[in-house]
Amino acid sequence: MLQEKKIRLATKDDSSPLLDIYAPYIASTTITFEYKIPTKKEFRERIAHIQKQYPWLVCEINNRIVGYAYASRFREREAYKWSVSLSLYINQNYHRKGIGKALYYALLELLKLQGYYNAYVAITQPNIKSGNFHEVFGFKEAGVYHKAGYKFGSWHDVKLYELKIKEHIQSPVEPKSINELSSSDEFKAIIEKAEQMVKTY
Repeated sequence: MLQEKKIRLATKDDSSPLLDIYAPYIASTTITFEYKIPTKKEFRERIAHIQKQYPWLVCEINNRIVGYAYASRFREREAYKWSVSLSLYINQNYHRKGIGKALYYALLELLKLQGYYNAYVAITQPNIKSGNFHEVFGFKEAGVYHKAGYKFGSWHDVKLYELKIKEHIQSPVEPKSINELSSSDEFKAIIEKAEQMVKTY
């Protein structure tokens, strides 16, 4: 059966299916250090806050959201404004379909288009699969926070990864918001290429 695949920006109406993907990671894994599952209202507000500036992408297969990825501010101080943190979550029944690869490709290309220079990811250890995934995209290890988080009765290290999104220049301009670019031809081309990466079998 031919499967319809689509990558797009999240909307406020997506908060419930997105939370359905995220909740098991909170309840059953140390991939996220959150303890409590947010309410739908809290999650909707979280999405809206991030989307004022950054891309929050979702992947749909046959009109069902099966994964998402987004960027957020790396640190609050002004000098960090050209850097972002990345997050990626896939429905656990839809692994190995190229969804993570497609979402990350689109996310990184859009961030480059916006004018960001650095991307950072924090990965709870052990997680060889996630480390390998990020290394495919060119991320390099940048250090370890030792026993930084306590969840499920154990202390966990967090390994940091970094990626140079684009060449640094002496006087960078203010990054554009994702809304400024969402109607551009460049945006559409990135999304179309990403959609082709999703496997339909």
